[in-house]
Parts: sequence; C-alpha cells; structure tokens
Amino acid sequence: MNINLKLSGVAEAIIEEMIAKGYATSKTEAIRISILDYKQHHMGKEEEMTKDDLKDLKQAIKEYKTGKTISLEDV
Repeated sequence: MNINLKLSGVAEAIIEEMIAKGYATSKTEAIRISILDYKQHHMGKEEEMTKDDLKDLKQAIKEYKTGKTISLEDV
C-alpha cells in the first residue's frame, strides 16, 4: 500500500523527535514503528498480538539495530 501523508504540528514533531533520538532512521520507519506500538499498547486488551505481529515487531527492532530500513509497504 502506498500513501501520501501530510503531518504537521505535534504529529510532525513526534516523528522528527523519533528520528533525532535514533528510534527511527526515516519518517516511514517512524510511522511503521508507531503503528506497531499502537497495536501492542492500545489493542492488547481487546485483541492480542498474533505471533506474526510479534515477529514483525521483532524484525523491525532487529532492522533498526542494524541500521537497515524497510518501506511501510513491506510491513
């Protein structure tokens, strides 16, 4: 899936901070991490993360640590 997303204000500042602090190396990666984090923290009571979700999250963390980035479409 390809999307164009215009961020401003607080949302833009958070994405920029994630990059500045090294949590993500690109805006795409920051958004992908945010989506997975949202699911883990806010949907956990209603819907547990699946093994595939956890695998994706672990892969994202591993790629972050190695400096490799992937596109949002690959998630």
